Amino acid sequence: MKIEKEKMKMLIKILLNCIYIIITICVLYNIIFLINTTISEKDYFKLFGISLFNMQTNLMENDISKNDLVIVKEVQEQDLQKGDIIAYNVNGKIRINKIINEKQGYITKSNGNYQPDIENIDFNNIIGKKIINIPILGGIIGMLQSKITSMIILITLIFVYFYNKNLYTKKKERVRKKKKYCM
Repeated sequence: MKIEKEKMKMLIKILLNCIYIIITICVLYNIIFLINTTISEKDYFKLFGISLFNMQTNLMENDISKNDLVIVKEVQEQDLQKGDIIAYNVNGKIRINKIINEKQGYITKSNGNYQPDIENIDFNNIIGKKIINIPILGGIIGMLQSKITSMIILITLIFVYFYNKNLYTKKKERVRKKKKYCM
C-alpha cells in the first residue's frame, strides 16, 4: 500500500515536470514569436535567417504535406534554381511553392496545380528556400501562435502557480506542526 502511494507520487511528479517543460517551451516560443513579429513587423517567425511555417494546404503533397512544419533559410539569389521549394510573400500572403522557371523573376507552381502561378516573383519577395519539413509539427506551431492557446497557457501557468503555492504552504504547516509536537 505504501509502495503504491510512493509510485503514485512519483508518477504525479513526473507528469507535473513534463507539463512544466511543455508549458515552458510554449511560453518561450510565444514570447520569441511576439517579440520577433513586433520588431520585424512580419507575420511569421524569423530568427537568424531561419523562418518557420505551417503548411496549411495539400497543394505541395508529394514534397510537403498539410500541417508539416516547413523550415526555410534565407539564401542568396545565385543559390536559387529550378526545382527549389521557396517561401515567398505575394500580396501580403505567404506561399510555399516550387520554382519552375527563373527567367525575369521566378515563376512558381504547386504540385497540386496544373498551371503555373500567375505572379512573377521578384527576389525581394522571397523569404527563403526550404531546408526541411517535419511532419505534423506545423499544426502544433500553428496552434501555439493562436491567441486562444496563449490564453490557455496563461491560465494554466496561473493555476500551476497557485497549486504550487498551496502545496508549499501545506508542507510548511506540516513541518511547523511536527516541530511543535516534537518539542
